Amino acid sequence: MNILWISDGKKGHEKQVKILLKEISKTENIVIKKEIILVNKLSWLIELVIYSTSLLFGNLFLRKDKFLVYKEDNIDIVIGAGSSIHLRMLLIKSYLSNVGISVKVVSVLAPNLFKRKFDIICSPTHDSKKLSACNKVIYFEGSLAKVSTNKVDENQGFIGIGGINRHYEFDQDAIMLQIEFLLRLYPHKKWSLFTSRRTPIEMIKKINNMALTNDNLIISNNNYDEIIEKASIKVVTQDSVNMVYESLSTQGQTLIFNMKYIKMNKIVNQINTLLSNKQVGYIENTEMTDGLNKIKIISQNMYHDVFAEVEKVAYKLIQEFKP
Repeated sequence: MNILWISDGKKGHEKQVKILLKEISKTENIVIKKEIILVNKLSWLIELVIYSTSLLFGNLFLRKDKFLVYKEDNIDIVIGAGSSIHLRMLLIKSYLSNVGISVKVVSVLAPNLFKRKFDIICSPTHDSKKLSACNKVIYFEGSLAKVSTNKVDENQGFIGIGGINRHYEFDQDAIMLQIEFLLRLYPHKKWSLFTSRRTPIEMIKKINNMALTNDNLIISNNNYDEIIEKASIKVVTQDSVNMVYESLSTQGQTLIFNMKYIKMNKIVNQINTLLSNKQVGYIENTEMTDGLNKIKIISQNMYHDVFAEVEKVAYKLIQEFKP
């Protein structure tokens, strides 16, 4: 089976597609060709016009020289994630169909446009409302993450920090207070802390200063997958949905930082469901009188199962690929 992976180069999108393809490769003989396409607003608008026109008049305005290369690749599947490359995926299918080659187009994550033109959509359950009229949807919870049932290291901890977002108030001082609490509560653990592209520079400076006076806090830039797999406790900000589900896909305990939501939406509902089902634990931070805070850990259900959403999606996709 020959798979063309169209990528927008974004780490979060690439990671989920890569993990899914790796899972499929465990049981299927696949050949993957990856193409990174960086689309700007102008080129996206041009592709939108071309694809919309092709639906009415065929590939009359399609620059066939841009798509000839795909004719020789014996492609069976076109897959990708990200709104910027969805039109390119559909244009590839349209061109190949016009020259007598049938391919299936798979979107990982919900497309914004032409949803019914995709053969299969792999989507988180929180996007189900906008996909009700689609042909074939394979749902998963949260995000697709590498599954690990390996034994954890009791001396290793993981801290994942997101940043400014539309779902939760990113209170830097409150988060710093909770990090200090973790360092005091588990002084024997080596805590590896990872920030994200959304983490404010001011916050990063505060964390770096804290690391200077705490030998058990390490600011990490690599070995992310290794650390999250080994850590006996993972503590993640609530806005970092991918990190939450990456943590839940490994052994060990997963906790989330105490944060106030901005408004109730699908992401907040998703995290609240995890909390109500005790699938994650959390740091309870109660403000007392005189500016004092009472902080304690509320643990997740100790008998929780490791999430294996990517395995479920891969199995269902393979069934769909079979003739």
